[in-house]
Amino acid sequence: MTTKFRIAEQVQRLYARFLDKDNPSDVIDIREVIILVRQSLNKVLKLQVAESFKAGEYDVPKCNLIQYTCSTVSEPGNSRAYIALPVIPITLPMDMGIWSIAATNSALSPYLPIPSQDVLVFGTVANGTNVSALEGQVGYYVQGKRVYFTKDITTSANGSISSVIVNLLVADFNSITDTEMLPISPEVESAVIDDVLQSIGSGRISQAELSVKQD
Repeated sequence: MTTKFRIAEQVQRLYARFLDKDNPSDVIDIREVIILVRQSLNKVLKLQVAESFKAGEYDVPKCNLIQYTCSTVSEPGNSRAYIALPVIPITLPMDMGIWSIAATNSALSPYLPIPSQDVLVFGTVANGTNVSALEGQVGYYVQGKRVYFTKDITTSANGSISSVIVNLLVADFNSITDTEMLPISPEVESAVIDDVLQSIGSGRISQAELSVKQD
């Protein structure tokens, strides 16, 4: 395993040794490299998750799965409750960027996801009723930056739920410091290094020179 700082140091060495051999005193500021590493990690992992879902695979990098606690809000007149998403998850088919939602006091009993394209079929938009297809359970669906539940789970009749645990698939490493271990594979690390070197060399380093690193 590695860290963002170690990746940045490796990029520095590769650049100095292979890519800028004619100007060995030309050292890239490590602070700039770390910024590029952060950006590249987000990009590479987002692409990796999206590609795995296209291939029908649902094993996601654990570093992309981040847990939040969100307060529930009752929506007057619609017999339903909602939460505001703390961050926007990765856009995936069937709204699977929202990995799971459960009451904070019942984390092992998640609510049932209803893909946003099926909301009208389930009949939840108009009146928020618990349709028979859910067999008595509570479902949720996404509308914009909110997640709505098919029942008003804030009422005593539906559990008096004041907050829920939300697991989101996101591409954001801001919660991991530059010196903490990154739970990423060697393949992702290599892809990030290549991507950062490409960014640094954009308009300055030829593809022939870039290929030297890979030999």
